[in-house]
Amino acid sequence: MLLILAGTGLTAGYGVSTIWLFPSPESPSALQGVPELRGSPMSGALALLADSGLTAGRVDSIRHPAAPAGTVIGQNPLPGRTALTGAEVRVTMSIGPEIRSIPDVTRLRGARAVATLEAGGFLVQVDTIRSDSPAGQIVAIDPLPGTETTMPGSVRLQVSLGPPTFPMPNLLGYGEIEARSLLSALGLSVSEVDRRYSILNVNRIFGQNPEPNTDVRSGVRVRLIVGQSMGWTLYEPLSGALPTRQVRSRTAPVTQPEGN
Repeated sequence: MLLILAGTGLTAGYGVSTIWLFPSPESPSALQGVPELRGSPMSGALALLADSGLTAGRVDSIRHPAAPAGTVIGQNPLPGRTALTGAEVRVTMSIGPEIRSIPDVTRLRGARAVATLEAGGFLVQVDTIRSDSPAGQIVAIDPLPGTETTMPGSVRLQVSLGPPTFPMPNLLGYGEIEARSLLSALGLSVSEVDRRYSILNVNRIFGQNPEPNTDVRSGVRVRLIVGQSMGWTLYEPLSGALPTRQVRSRTAPVTQPEGN
């Protein structure tokens, strides 16, 4: 009898301790798999979360160079993870690429134009060409200034290397008329003609500036040195004239008359 009473007391005590003093924890809620939201429009992402028993948490928005505006580009937790029913999923949404107008840098020199565009977030490619524009000047911009483009936009610059050059022809030994004709055909002109006395180069060019084979461009003016004959005149101190060749008379000598 005593054993029965003792067993009954132990059972009652265990029941009291497990129910009132140390109750068992509640069973956990069902876990849900987090769906893939990236690449979906925001409205579709919200629908996926609702179907999965989850809710949308904080929504961040940033610019993206490729994702259209309103597209989900990030989430936390990542897809494939598990979360409690009703848990929040943080979402990052694209607001589209940044749009900028290409600035007009045609008045800047090549290096400064490149630095200006790169500071604005553009990707710059430079082509150098020969042109009549001064060296370093911007000849063309593609796309044209003012064109709107998504960032980072690509811009191609054409920068002048200066006018085309060619070797200066050798004019030594030419006559003046021949030299002028040749220079005119090359787009060159004569700046001045310096005539100097010469024995071997009378009416011929024996000096020039620029020198032969010097790199020149169209429009350069050339100085010519042309030889002229050396004439002699009698020296007259009062007039300052140069001496001329003195011609000796070939007439018969004069005889003195005999004395009276």
